[in-house]
Amino acid sequence: MKRTWRFWVALWVGKLITIGLQVSGKKGTTLPGKIAQKIAPEIMKHLSASYTEGIVIITGTNGKTTTANLLASILREAGKSFAFNQAGANLVTGITGALLQNTQWNGSSSTKLALLEVDEATVPKFCEQVTPSLAIVTNFFRDQLDRYGELDTTVHLVKESLSPETLLILNADDPLVAQFGSGSARTCFYGVESTPDSCLESHETREAKFCPACGIELKYSLFHYGQLGIYHCQGCGFHRPEPNVLAQNVFAEDDLLNFQVDAAAFSTSLQGYYNLYNALAALTAARQLGIEDGLIAKGLREFIPQAGRMERFGLTGGEVTLTLVKNPTGFNQVIQTILSADKPLRIMIGINDLAADGRDISWLWDVDFERLGTREERIQHIICSGLRAEDMALRLKYAGIPEEKLVIEHSLPAAVNLLQQGRQGDETVFILPTYTLLFTLRELLAEQQQKAGLTVIEDRTRKEGART
Repeated sequence: MKRTWRFWVALWVGKLITIGLQVSGKKGTTLPGKIAQKIAPEIMKHLSASYTEGIVIITGTNGKTTTANLLASILREAGKSFAFNQAGANLVTGITGALLQNTQWNGSSSTKLALLEVDEATVPKFCEQVTPSLAIVTNFFRDQLDRYGELDTTVHLVKESLSPETLLILNADDPLVAQFGSGSARTCFYGVESTPDSCLESHETREAKFCPACGIELKYSLFHYGQLGIYHCQGCGFHRPEPNVLAQNVFAEDDLLNFQVDAAAFSTSLQGYYNLYNALAALTAARQLGIEDGLIAKGLREFIPQAGRMERFGLTGGEVTLTLVKNPTGFNQVIQTILSADKPLRIMIGINDLAADGRDISWLWDVDFERLGTREERIQHIICSGLRAEDMALRLKYAGIPEEKLVIEHSLPAAVNLLQQGRQGDETVFILPTYTLLFTLRELLAEQQQKAGLTVIEDRTRKEGART
């Protein structure tokens, strides 16, 4: 592929900006990617040509970052080097910046494999220039309607953008994802037999009540969460495909999520059965990349949750879990995970309505906060913060949380301190922010952890010692 003078200028300018950011102690790939894109709009096409071992992308509504980091952990255990937008900058500018970092001054890549998280709305723009060798599609849920538009539109755009040459790693349990395999020879499905939370009926609002092929209502024999489960259409026969990779004997124990695939045992330090799908997606992709199960098991087991996805911090008062919330289905699964601990609870919820969060916060009324209301005796207090703290407190009041247990505090440092004041015994503490609050809170918790001189492992060891 012939490279134009625009490519070389974009490459060198992008790399100089990257170096400048590093020297000034700043992080980020978005700015170098943004400038490079302006100079050479097709720069991704040229940068991607060097990845002869393949380009793996992860897209979908929930679980992209966790799945990408799980797969990265496996690849590292297998001794593979790869380009990776680890920080989660998954728009065109962030992806371009990540590729720039991995490209040398002469235009050649430092590695031959790329692992890229791609925002679902960005897939069409990305695939105009790049043909992935492998694409993981996690799930589709209603998310930021003011940005993405209707869900059917997003699903259609992603489906039409992926090339027939791309091997699709698909969630068999989500009918919106499974439909991607219709008529495609290059597919590999993953799914779940059942979890302790699976049920015969679901009261959650489902995104896929109707068959994507003929429009008749789908019938379910088992629900895992949302629209994920075992389904079939009585009209055209569309049904949940038989998974090539099926999770069985699923259980949680000692802060580990455990499961079997083909009689091989796997575990990972993630909370919430919804994270099983992220582990399965990474496992399935790793197998397709030729990695043996022993290395996959080690990569999953040694994975450390990060970037605010059930990320744990060891503080003086005890462990705190930070996890991003951004749409009703994801929030419902976090609530399920919080309540499954069966311990006294302290919760902080931070809601912003900036562009990256979604301007429309009406989705909060679709979250099943009533489940918290039915267990309000376990809740010590809920701190509401962020630009829409009052809206969050009002929603919780209507969900049945007593007013005396609701606290509004717009200052994040003050809110974190209030959350932990008077903390006792085995209380479980969760902080649940939307996107634009996530990294500020993460820095605050990291600073407190550093001052405490504790890691999560040390904190747990200290607690266990105190009990004995």
